Amino acid sequence: MDPLGSLVAWAAPLGFAGLFAAAASERLVPIMPSYGLLVAVGIGAGDGLWPVPLALSAVASGGVAGCLASYGLAAALGEARALALLHRGARLAGLPAARLDRWVQGYRRQQGAIAFAAQLVPTIRLLAPLIAGLLGHGFRAFLLATTAGVIVWSAFFVGLGYLAAQRSAGANASLLALQLLLILLVAEGAALLLAWRLRRRRPPHPALLPLEDRIP
Repeated sequence: MDPLGSLVAWAAPLGFAGLFAAAASERLVPIMPSYGLLVAVGIGAGDGLWPVPLALSAVASGGVAGCLASYGLAAALGEARALALLHRGARLAGLPAARLDRWVQGYRRQQGAIAFAAQLVPTIRLLAPLIAGLLGHGFRAFLLATTAGVIVWSAFFVGLGYLAAQRSAGANASLLALQLLLILLVAEGAALLLAWRLRRRRPPHPALLPLEDRIP
């Protein structure tokens, strides 16, 4: 059974429009993992359903369109309601509120860099446009950074799917997506553990030390 493969087969006759709609809707109604959809699209390209450049441009532009819709929604809602929507979405995705707040603070300090990096982090990539709209991130800078991040994310997973199709005819997109999910979870856990250890080893700021320890 391969539900993702079935979805791609359904979208194939629609060409660019079908892939664009699937990528945009995944942003707004995330009922399927983004990387799973992209891997399935890559497998479809490898099986000759559409050329790789068309597939990549369709899913990337659809992803950016979904980001712009989320950005506009947050900007229209206003700060209080947009923040409530953000926290509700984070709870549904199992994202701790403290981690979401760190991303919000990071956005305040380094908007462009965070807008790009957020598109490479599962779950956060869906909430990042809402954060940008909430904080009033400059539209042009948001669009450029987000587009770059979406292209990198899309190219990586479409490429994986394409390579899988080249190595094994009739590759199961859903099974491959599940394997990738496990790899991503392990990688994210390792990154969080490394960050936690680095924070523990970092010496405390002098202002946080007792008065007697500040005197040379």
